[in-house]
Amino acid sequence: MYNLRLLGQLRGVAPASSLRWLASHHKRRPQPASLPPDRLEELRTNLFERREQLSGVEWQEVRQSLIDGYKHINGHNVDAVILGVCGGPGKLSLAKNYVEFLHSLGSAPNAASWGRLLRVYHAASLERTLTSAEQSEILKICDSLRGEHETLDATSCEHLIHGLVATKDEWRSALPLLEMMKVTSAPSIAAYSALVEKAFTEESLEEQEENLLSWRLLEEMALERKPPKCEVYLSLINRLAREPALLPAQLQRLLHFLERHEILVSQRVVEGLQELAQQLPHQLEVTSTHLGTLGHCRNCQQHLQPVAISEEEFRRLSECFLERVLIRRDIFQRSTPEEVTRFKKYVEQTAPYDCVIDGLNVAYSTGTKKTPQQLAKLVATVVRHFRQQNKRVLVLGREHMRNWSKQAMHYVQSNASLFLTNNLSHDDPFLLYATLKSGLETDFFSRDLMRSHAFHLGTELKPIFRRWQQQHQFSLITQTQTGRIIVKEPIRYRLSTHRVGNTWHLPFCETYTQHPTESFEVPSNWLCLKLKEEVPEITKPKKRKS
Repeated sequence: MYNLRLLGQLRGVAPASSLRWLASHHKRRPQPASLPPDRLEELRTNLFERREQLSGVEWQEVRQSLIDGYKHINGHNVDAVILGVCGGPGKLSLAKNYVEFLHSLGSAPNAASWGRLLRVYHAASLERTLTSAEQSEILKICDSLRGEHETLDATSCEHLIHGLVATKDEWRSALPLLEMMKVTSAPSIAAYSALVEKAFTEESLEEQEENLLSWRLLEEMALERKPPKCEVYLSLINRLAREPALLPAQLQRLLHFLERHEILVSQRVVEGLQELAQQLPHQLEVTSTHLGTLGHCRNCQQHLQPVAISEEEFRRLSECFLERVLIRRDIFQRSTPEEVTRFKKYVEQTAPYDCVIDGLNVAYSTGTKKTPQQLAKLVATVVRHFRQQNKRVLVLGREHMRNWSKQAMHYVQSNASLFLTNNLSHDDPFLLYATLKSGLETDFFSRDLMRSHAFHLGTELKPIFRRWQQQHQFSLITQTQTGRIIVKEPIRYRLSTHRVGNTWHLPFCETYTQHPTESFEVPSNWLCLKLKEEVPEITKPKKRKS
């Protein structure tokens, strides 16, 4: 337990109130997990951030209080917890002071604690260049950990990667660790980002594209659906600020990368681009903008590109869909080959359609606590919406819908083709197949984002599918009290980074997220960017086979 002197330092209050504070925290014992953020913050802000080092007695009291105060902290993991709290960029001296304390006790940090210390070295390297002695200390720790274990777990590999990229000359030795991570799991965003950030800072960007580690790893991240952290893009932007001759080719390469993978950068990255334009106004012009109706840029007065795909792209998408999505083992777990054959024959006989409706998705889109009569009436209302436009409609549903309101279902059958699948079947593959089979102009009606189906099409066809989906997907927003439906219509212009003439338009979000939304909502914020020195079109990397 903390003594009164240390408690006074930690809380900055009288000893009596410190005891009451500590007692209240001992009552709230957390479940096995991480320390509560507020308790960690107390330790960090009120003690660690004020000190470069602690005495042996103070470290012992900190250590013992954590072991006594939390069920999930014990003598084996307490050192890693403490070094984790010392994780700020200016806390390297304090973290090393704790390791010295451990050595004074005749013990040494375990692998997890050494890993935490490497992260502290990495944090320090982001603020300043580490000394030769500090870099030697990193290499000694890494050599020791690798010498003890022929194969390291993914977490240890990630710690070592962060340590090695903090060095000037040995950062490339982190690459085998990235490959080692792939043995047990996909490398993390943090591991990838640390390496790419370092590569953008150190490697020669004048080399041919296929030789550049930074771009190769960045492409690998995107294909693994791991959005690079802001620091990755900022490291490239900072490099271009230091070496303006690299700007035309490298910035254009970045823009093509964002376009190819439909990635939204964050406000932090946008601010970096704006600062770069201010520093190099003769090379780059960057303006924040908003879109008017129909994708009209209020800055350059141009309209964004249409989202439509070509007839050749549609042909490839249609041909591959049956093989990669409709006929998959997991589809037949919920359906049967006989049902798929029956459906295909039905489509051959009744297609083409102007719109294919997911009946069950529509029925439950305004809530699941509806009577069968209300569900059927909503489906009928959506069918009526398209029939009033003289559209030929197919409604997909399930067998139990036969028990819904006979009057509403009679209207559906009289005004649309109706195909009901087994109650356990997945509707989406049938919906997409019928839509694609009907031709390039056919739309579909569903609120489903179709993420898994886009994924199974592979990296080459996924962006084509997404553009086709954006152009042709309708969905129900709500139904008013009078029974009128409000329908969300497709957005016909591109919502990702792309070029119009010699001007690029970049959508961006406020903050970085590892799980960006895949909905077709128009981003609120855009950049209008113009490179003033044109360079030849770069060769795009070969796409991997799916």
